[in-house]
Amino acid sequence: MDTSFSDYRHLLRTRGFGRVSVSVHGRVMLAVAEGPFDGELMMATRRAVRLAAKQLPRDGFFVSLVEFRHSLEMEPEALPRLAEAVHGYISQGVVSRSLVFVAGDDLPGVENLDAVMAIWRPTRPVLRAHNMAEGWRLLNQALVAAGYPAEPPVA
Repeated sequence: MDTSFSDYRHLLRTRGFGRVSVSVHGRVMLAVAEGPFDGELMMATRRAVRLAAKQLPRDGFFVSLVEFRHSLEMEPEALPRLAEAVHGYISQGVVSRSLVFVAGDDLPGVENLDAVMAIWRPTRPVLRAHNMAEGWRLLNQALVAAGYPAEPPVA
């Protein structure tokens, strides 16, 4: 199955706020999230994940990487909507075996990261990386530990 990065990118932007792109690369679901975030963007992200999930491996084993860019600032309704979206993924059976968030310490709104990570923690291991190289290393550790080959980083 050809799951090259550019083939399955789903990009969503909402007015006045950030954008999110979701793609599948082998056994990696990659999301690039550019804040700030509001509830509408969180629900749009749910739709993008649902579309990208159609390209996941048939055996259902995959890992996820979410890179935050520009900002992790959120409107008050963003976290509850994010929790709603995550519960939607779970009910649809879209649950990665490991999830890595990439966010630098200097990212505006980085103080929201703990609350974001807490939403996913009950359903899978959740890790934090400070840069993409570290994020890919952590994902590949999870893949190799499960008996799958490492995936090359996507530029």
